[in-house]
Amino acid sequence: MAVTIHDVAKRAGVNSSTVSRVINGKATITPETKEKVYSAMRELDYHPNALARSLASGLSGAIGVVVDAQDADAFSNVFFSRSLFAIEQVAQSRGYQVIIANGANSHGTRVETLVKERKVDGLILPPSTVKPALMRSIGEFPYVVLGMPDTLRGDTCWVDNNNEQGGELAARHLLDCGYGSLAYLGGDQKRGFTKRRVRGFRKAAGEHAPVYSTDGTAEDAYAAASKLLKSENAPCAFVCNDNLSAFGLLRACRELSLPVPARVGVVAFDNYPLAEYTDPPLTIVDIDTAMLGEQSARLLFRRIDNRTGCQQIMLSTALIERKSTERMK
Repeated sequence: MAVTIHDVAKRAGVNSSTVSRVINGKATITPETKEKVYSAMRELDYHPNALARSLASGLSGAIGVVVDAQDADAFSNVFFSRSLFAIEQVAQSRGYQVIIANGANSHGTRVETLVKERKVDGLILPPSTVKPALMRSIGEFPYVVLGMPDTLRGDTCWVDNNNEQGGELAARHLLDCGYGSLAYLGGDQKRGFTKRRVRGFRKAAGEHAPVYSTDGTAEDAYAAASKLLKSENAPCAFVCNDNLSAFGLLRACRELSLPVPARVGVVAFDNYPLAEYTDPPLTIVDIDTAMLGEQSARLLFRRIDNRTGCQQIMLSTALIERKSTERMK
């Protein structure tokens, strides 16, 4: 005989209506009660009928995470994976599934289909897809942008890391360590988050502090750093846009016999898993992408529940000090 909601309620020691509210996520239930219900569901191997739940609540039981498949660097890395995992955890706690969709094709028609056919109850969007036409199309449908968009910022719901703060934090740390002339290495200056990092960097290093873009590879960073370090007015410290830029810089320093951190200081954005195993270990501006995903999902569910309007949330960055900036006095 199939397990029913009444069986779950009896095992958990609560009313059937409480089990229903936990499953549908439509009421405030204490964590202790939720755990009792979820534990009973696991013990009895009970699985809610998704179709019946959808018909009863008018909700699909799914959220959409939109990616821009034309922008491989934005979502095919460990940092996007951390954000996605955190989104999945929050969704799972609400009994929701996560649908991943490509928003780059056909001027966003895939996203519009998800909305108009009510296949999802809310969307998490990348900044690259936030265009006026798409935003008009989805209207008041619940959404959150995973990152600050370059346009529509005043009336757009988003969560982002404070990249400008991170750039300033990195530059000030190098100056406090006794390094003089600073430079920024790596990144595409057309990307919003890179522009914000550079803006913060120049707040501390000076508005004319040099910035050198690369194509995002360690090889290009190596080539740029080699040329810079051989120049007459070579910088004595660098803020790197990412770990690949830092890897290229460290290689150039080794080949030119410029010891890090004695002669060259290095700070990089993003706490890549190998950053503490480089030689020397990298000082990092930590971007908590797991928290970024978690906060985006929590904000989306508040919007789905009609408990909040448009919000913009900025998450602070943090500096992790390692050997690459421990300059010898």
